Amino acid sequence: MTGPLQLEQVASADFGPPPSLSDNANHPPVADTWWQESALFTFADAEVGFGCWLRFGAHYNRGAANLYTWTTLGDDVLDRRMLIDQPLPPGDMTECAIGGASVATIEPLMRYALALDIEDCVLRLEWRNFRHPLTMSFNAGGATLAKGHYNAMGEATGTLRWKGREIAIRAGGFSDHSWGVRRQHLPASRSFFCVFGDDFYAMAIPISTGSTRAVVGYVFADGKLGRLESESALGYHFREDWVSPAGCDARLVDEHGRVFAITGETFGPSSTWPMGHGKFVTHAPARFQCDGRDGQGILESAQFAAIPPAAISLGLPHDSWWLSNIGD
Repeated sequence: MTGPLQLEQVASADFGPPPSLSDNANHPPVADTWWQESALFTFADAEVGFGCWLRFGAHYNRGAANLYTWTTLGDDVLDRRMLIDQPLPPGDMTECAIGGASVATIEPLMRYALALDIEDCVLRLEWRNFRHPLTMSFNAGGATLAKGHYNAMGEATGTLRWKGREIAIRAGGFSDHSWGVRRQHLPASRSFFCVFGDDFYAMAIPISTGSTRAVVGYVFADGKLGRLESESALGYHFREDWVSPAGCDARLVDEHGRVFAITGETFGPSSTWPMGHGKFVTHAPARFQCDGRDGQGILESAQFAAIPPAAISLGLPHDSWWLSNIGD
């Protein structure tokens, strides 16, 4: 794949019209076994040391659903599971229950009830998007990726009960609804979900194909939404395991010429999960600072599944075992 990545959006700051209400529901699959539909909610409450990731998914032509959950409090992992080959739920991905986790639509595209019941962990939250979701797909030199996709920044409020304790949660983060054929993933990416309030939040995803790098995302501040420009940088640093984000020193530049210097540090346990097709992503809850304001959210990073041959300049054959996946 060559050429710059571009959002399939209009260039104006309001990013065009929102998805239709019908997009809250499932979409008719095409005849391809890799067709998938999924709904994701991920958020953190830095004040109480809480982090959560709930992803509901299904491959309808394979007759199988899946669930990835990750919930932390302080240094404790309350729930971390990847369930595959589960029975297909009868409802939409925004109205389903899988493996003790559930999502229900309160207001299409905007508000959802989230629940988790697993052993000593009981979670009851309402998710609210701050504004209508943005329709996003990635186009890399004419090769379309993640076509059928929208996301939004928002907050989750409610309660967590853990071993007899009840804790009030007010968490900031990211929601996503995706559908379509997913045969591959870009080999490396990072995800930066940062919420200071419903008046200031940012989402940034630098993406690398090995030979091309770009940044997709946006900032909402001072009543204005701005698409991120390619000179934006997240400046990640990592924990001693070399894969878990430890923090960031980000410089985000948007289409209006605004520059946002945001620092962050992660807290609590991290988790790595298989996104599919050989891609693994590692995430941790994080606290952020910008111009004296405190924020919260998630830092995530995906390493290359294998070093792309295009990134090697030593003249080695592309089929050399030095360049191939371990175990291939």
